[in-house]
Amino acid sequence: MTNLNKNRTLWDYFIGERNLERNKLMRVMEYIREHREDENPFECVILPDGSVDAPVPSHIEKLAQIAGEDKISLNKKMEKNMEPLFFMVEYTGCMLVWETRVVEPSHPTKEQKETLELLYDAAMLSPGLKKEQAGPEYEACVRRVKADELPCI
Repeated sequence: MTNLNKNRTLWDYFIGERNLERNKLMRVMEYIREHREDENPFECVILPDGSVDAPVPSHIEKLAQIAGEDKISLNKKMEKNMEPLFFMVEYTGCMLVWETRVVEPSHPTKEQKETLELLYDAAMLSPGLKKEQAGPEYEACVRRVKADELPCI
């Protein structure tokens, strides 16, 4: 295995990265195709790598699954006055998307922004899209929680 890595050129790595990007793009486009004719308004979760997933059974439950924790333990980690949706978006780094609204972490990734643009260009999102972002208080709280694994209270 080591010999294979030594024999790989920069071009091989570049092609590998391009194939990963192409595969991600194909998955996003496939998701769009699958949901274009849905009777219900469009919604999804955009992960930090730009991939998309369905918010099943709900947006909050999906974020708890992604975090690998239950909602109760996650609720205990946030300050009492915080909105769980914004805390969990910041905690997981995921972006939540509805047809008319987006809730994003304090620092969305380039890949998330590109996927959101693809969804918009595919007419999956309304022109008057409302963007909301987790504020600095959520960012600070999550940083403390992840550093100490203590509640923000």
